[in-house]
Amino acid sequence: MSARSLCAAGLCPLALTPHIRLRVRAEFCQHEPVLRQNVLSNKQHRLERQFDIFGQSNTILKSRDLGSIICDIKFSELSYLDAFWSDYMNGSLLEALKGVFLTESLKDAVGQEAIRLLVNVDEDDYEEGRRLLLESLGPQ
Repeated sequence: MSARSLCAAGLCPLALTPHIRLRVRAEFCQHEPVLRQNVLSNKQHRLERQFDIFGQSNTILKSRDLGSIICDIKFSELSYLDAFWSDYMNGSLLEALKGVFLTESLKDAVGQEAIRLLVNVDEDDYEEGRRLLLESLGPQ
């Protein structure tokens, strides 16, 4: 069976099946108030004070990291890849993922603080995926 026939049947060989990496990250909207309330240095020398403030800020920001999820999505059909990219570009993918990731338990855990969801898909991944899928179709 040819690669084109396999792809038509939805069974593209792995080399011809593009993987699109979707990155989803939840983060706090405001860090400044927390930093202002919790970062203080009594170091006398300016450089020591800057390093101390930087270290404290770094620790606080790391403790506030809500994490991220990376998904590798395989596409065997160009129409699905293009629909996914269109949803990403027009914001409907972000809106759909908010319902999945910004759960009540997450909102309860962060209390009154506002959080936002960031979604990223690399355009180079999309372009390469399109190229692979078009190649797998062969001459029309």
